[in-house]
Amino acid sequence: MSAGFNAEDLGRARAVPAFHPSPASDRTAPFGTPERPLPLIIDSDPGLDDALAIGLACASPELRLLAVTTVGGNADVAHCTENALRLLHAYGRDDVPVAEGAAGALLGDVVRATDVHGLSGVGNAQLPEAPNSPRPEGAIALMAQLISDSPEPVCIAPIGPLTNIALLLRLYPRLAPRVEHVCLMGGSIGEGNTTAAAEFNILADPEAADVVFRSGLPITMMGLDVTHQALLDRRSAQQLRTLGTRSGAIAAELTEFALERNLGWSGSTTSAVHDAVTIAHLLVPDLVTVARYHVAVETGHGPARGRTVCDGLPNRLRRRGFEANADVGILIDRDRFVRLLLYAYARLP
Repeated sequence: MSAGFNAEDLGRARAVPAFHPSPASDRTAPFGTPERPLPLIIDSDPGLDDALAIGLACASPELRLLAVTTVGGNADVAHCTENALRLLHAYGRDDVPVAEGAAGALLGDVVRATDVHGLSGVGNAQLPEAPNSPRPEGAIALMAQLISDSPEPVCIAPIGPLTNIALLLRLYPRLAPRVEHVCLMGGSIGEGNTTAAAEFNILADPEAADVVFRSGLPITMMGLDVTHQALLDRRSAQQLRTLGTRSGAIAAELTEFALERNLGWSGSTTSAVHDAVTIAHLLVPDLVTVARYHVAVETGHGPARGRTVCDGLPNRLRRRGFEANADVGILIDRDRFVRLLLYAYARLP
């Protein structure tokens, strides 16, 4: 979660800032229904906004949540795994397995966001102890088994660094056709949030992100351009708290932690729920507007490391022999998004 901007200032559904603002296009991501729920694996580094995203998935009959796998990112991977177990327990979903994945990036330095999310990853929240333990086979093997066993292709929602997904593709390339869609949170058409060039999830493992964007899998990228429009404020936190449920209280506490942090850092009175946008896109067909881009990841070691270079100019793409490889989120209906979260948390224990 981080401070955002007012979606009303964006005007027409165009990606900003960009030299060539790509027009809105039809989505390629599937969406679930209660009659035909999407089989989904969430790969996460919980994480304040990860926690709200997992809750949204747990509450939604449009999704069949197969597992939550963890990766080091917002906190160290051990904390992230414990957070996933405890969140699922709080949300009444002990039936969902958790498996621990990569502790750090494929190459380069370990990057953490504990200054944003707290040392535990979930601010000051005291989550109830979970009865379950992580699955012994680990994240990559569990994902591979679930994808292989599923009677229909599986969607993956990576909302942390992409290390586990890159390892899955490298270790089990035969399973790529069984992945229906990758709807990820990461990147940006414009500026980053960790550096001027890079968003945190991509900067944490640019080489892994490069593997994923080059994989040929159908991808939707929910980057900062759209997630900074998915804002909660004090009123939203109070609405979550007045639900009177354990889950609502947890979501309110996490939101209030982020709001206090943003107020101290920048004077902002809002906080973006980045990761929940990926889940919302798989639930509601017309909530998020997307545009088609060719996304490449800068893996050099200069100031642009981790940048997602988004090219949507048709003539330039043709000259370079490139085709668009991702839907990129550019606009979201904030009010509808907030109502979706509130309605989901009203259904959780």
